Amino acid sequence: MVRVGIVGTNWITDKFLEAAKLVENFELSAVYSRTRERAEEVAEKYNVEMIFTNLEEMAASSIIDAVYIATPNAFHAEQSILFLRNNKHVLCEKPLAANASEVKKMFETAKEHDVLLMEAMKSTLIPNFMAIQNNLHKIGRI
Repeated sequence: MVRVGIVGTNWITDKFLEAAKLVENFELSAVYSRTRERAEEVAEKYNVEMIFTNLEEMAASSIIDAVYIATPNAFHAEQSILFLRNNKHVLCEKPLAANASEVKKMFETAKEHDVLLMEAMKSTLIPNFMAIQNNLHKIGRI
């Protein structure tokens, strides 16, 4: 079971959680919001007991193994690094960071703490995946 916390309580988080329901061994364990009221609202919607209004406390918590970050882009690097330094796997919405130097620091931190860092992006719209989709008919039924 992978115990996941969410940072960001917006529509993209709702989409992520709807998809996550289909994933075996996924457990939403904690919700973070800057305001207690919003954290409680989202926690109630998704039947989650643990809420946080302090990111450092959430990152240090032993109740999550990983975190999904869907906050304003300017916070992605800082928040991701905080969780990576606390040995949490991170799935961060796109863009991963504002510049190459931030991305480099993020991946260095992930490697140093032996955790995974991934950017949440819809790969089906990348040209190579579109090319595959457009040519699947050529190989016939699989």
